[in-house]
Amino acid sequence: MIPHRSTALLTIIVFVAILLIIFSSSPRSDASGESSGPAHYVPRPKLPSLSDLHLPSFHPTAHTPPETQPNSTSGESKWLSNWAWINPFSSSITLDENRSVLPPLRHRPFIYTYYEPNKGDDRDEANADAQLLLAWRRAWFAQGFRPVILGRAEAMNNELYALVQPVAVTPELESELFRWLAWGHMGDGLLADWRCFPMARYDDALLSYLRRGSDPAVITRFDRMGSALFAGEKTRINDAIKEAIKKSTEKSTSMLDLIPADLFKSEEAASLAVYDSTSITTHYPTLAEKHVSSSTDGRLALVELINAHLHNSFQNAFPAGIAVLKPFTEHTTALVEPALRLAKALVHCPKSPVPSSCPPNIPKCHPCDANKPMQISQPATYRNTTRVFTIGTLPHPFTLVSLQQESADVTTRYIRRETDRDPWLTEVTKEHLGLEIGGSARAVVFKKAVADDNVVGTSLWMTVESLPAEVGEALPSNLLDEFEWQLGFQIPRDVNADPTAEKSDMGRSMQNANPSQMGIEKEYDILKQAREALKSKETNRINIKDVAEAWNLADTEVWRFVRAYRARSVVERKKWEEDEKDFVGAKPRE
Repeated sequence: MIPHRSTALLTIIVFVAILLIIFSSSPRSDASGESSGPAHYVPRPKLPSLSDLHLPSFHPTAHTPPETQPNSTSGESKWLSNWAWINPFSSSITLDENRSVLPPLRHRPFIYTYYEPNKGDDRDEANADAQLLLAWRRAWFAQGFRPVILGRAEAMNNELYALVQPVAVTPELESELFRWLAWGHMGDGLLADWRCFPMARYDDALLSYLRRGSDPAVITRFDRMGSALFAGEKTRINDAIKEAIKKSTEKSTSMLDLIPADLFKSEEAASLAVYDSTSITTHYPTLAEKHVSSSTDGRLALVELINAHLHNSFQNAFPAGIAVLKPFTEHTTALVEPALRLAKALVHCPKSPVPSSCPPNIPKCHPCDANKPMQISQPATYRNTTRVFTIGTLPHPFTLVSLQQESADVTTRYIRRETDRDPWLTEVTKEHLGLEIGGSARAVVFKKAVADDNVVGTSLWMTVESLPAEVGEALPSNLLDEFEWQLGFQIPRDVNADPTAEKSDMGRSMQNANPSQMGIEKEYDILKQAREALKSKETNRINIKDVAEAWNLADTEVWRFVRAYRARSVVERKKWEEDEKDFVGAKPRE
């Protein structure tokens, strides 16, 4: 006969065994060993699980944190600016699947210019000046600064303005004094002539130095540039104004002759181009003649010349050309065609009143040659090099699956059984990372390639769903406008309509460089259907968009990241434009 104690022990063992059987009955993960993703969306026979026992959750439910940052949404894009942005998945920080963590906005130091219209200027001349001021704003904004145009109102608000009133000065000195008074009223930052332009890469040593801020002990001036650019802080600026007022005479014409030398320090300025009257007469005599014959035509021609030089500097900055990412070449011709249109416009030689000329600061540049244009390549992988400018278009996982399947009628079974996880991210990083690394590690590397400080100005990223979806459709003007503020110059608009117009280096048209086996028209049709499916608000038991996202967690993460990163840049610029809308030169091109 079994002792009482043994009976109790046996009962406990049986009970524990039954629990183990129940708990071990959940479906096994797939052969790849990954249990995450959309496995829970795939229909399977109903088996007992922990959830059926209605036991308390091991982790407490967490509320989504409230939106604490202003201007952090745009359309369907949502973001959180945080130093923890280098993280495989944003949801671990935001507790929100649709909110991406982006790096904090980079500080934009103020750069000021002083403008007063000439009393004799007519409306056309004033409009020409506004076009030049707009070009000045765009060029400095693209280089990471916050350009602001000042006028007499700012000068009169300086507390030192009362000291200037009783002093008799020449018109030349008065103009300079008002310029410095306006700068001193605003405070720390740069003061530039509105004909002074940055003519170098974003990572240029001088521009990087200027973005870091000025020396508080002195005012920085730049060799061989006269009064074209200064950097300083409010206290030193106003000290310099006081010294100039004390030493001024009725014959003084320049602030630099009146300010003590010990208030200045000098720096080299090889990265800056100044288009003042002396420079124009010396380097571009034909433009100087046009300015004499017609002031309005001369000013508009100067705007055109500066834009051509900025565009040509961009071309010279990337000797290896432009790379338009094109993974899965047999199915993504339509997907990358808008990017090819943009690339074609960027390699096009800009219109110039002085063809084959160079900026004043780069007398030995390489002018654009229409017979030897900048190279356009279509690599399947991203190459982290400063010699090439990269244009990348990211498809939503559902869009890519639809193109690969050659139909937007995608099923859960097809995604689960016939597709690999995170194919786009794997393809574009495999040359650099190989094939053994998982999607989360690839996502971190890719985010750095998009948004890290050392890659600013070397690439342009967008989502496929934000681009045109019709065969032969040109890039929208509002999209090109936004790209111009990132690049710093006007993009030619008359060359982006037909990418088949010119031949590539390989002797084939851009349209057919990597032809799709099923035809580009069908690809466009699939893209349209995929977009409609992504916009659909239908709530089925199994939403195929959610299945595609759950199966491709890393691809979805970087797609949302790029969408939010671009949306935030648009919001930042529009906020700045709103602040400056009432000042001259603020109106964008219509």
